[in-house]
Amino acid sequence: MNKMTRNMRRAAQKNGERLQALPWNDFVDVTKMSHERHVDFGGTTEKLPGKVFQNNKYIVQCHLGHTKLGLPVTLAMIRRSDAQPLRPWQDMQRIKNEVFGDEAEAFEMYPKVSELIDVANLYWMWVIDSTVKPGVIDG
Repeated sequence: MNKMTRNMRRAAQKNGERLQALPWNDFVDVTKMSHERHVDFGGTTEKLPGKVFQNNKYIVQCHLGHTKLGLPVTLAMIRRSDAQPLRPWQDMQRIKNEVFGDEAEAFEMYPKVSELIDVANLYWMWVIDSTVKPGVIDG
């Protein structure tokens, strides 16, 4: 088992800053690599995301098979490659379109304090499964 050292974190931050400076590129499925890296750094195989997509600017972890407000949803955890705060709204819309499809519908929700998880600059999008084009995240 490896541990993420301070130097490794700094190198990852520097690489993220370099990637942010590049033009937006296509998302690729990095699920296998992400799962292997998670385990290498001491994580368990419980609650791993079903799919992970990455481009030079963002990482999107898709947690499949959830229900929110009575709707079947995929929870999409989104973060920047440099771990800085997000936020042009247009980026969230583009991520939704590129990962889940143009006609998928999604929403953000701000949780009650008892369900709040605030450990980093992570953003959550709930994507309504019935609106996701078949094969976009499961293929």
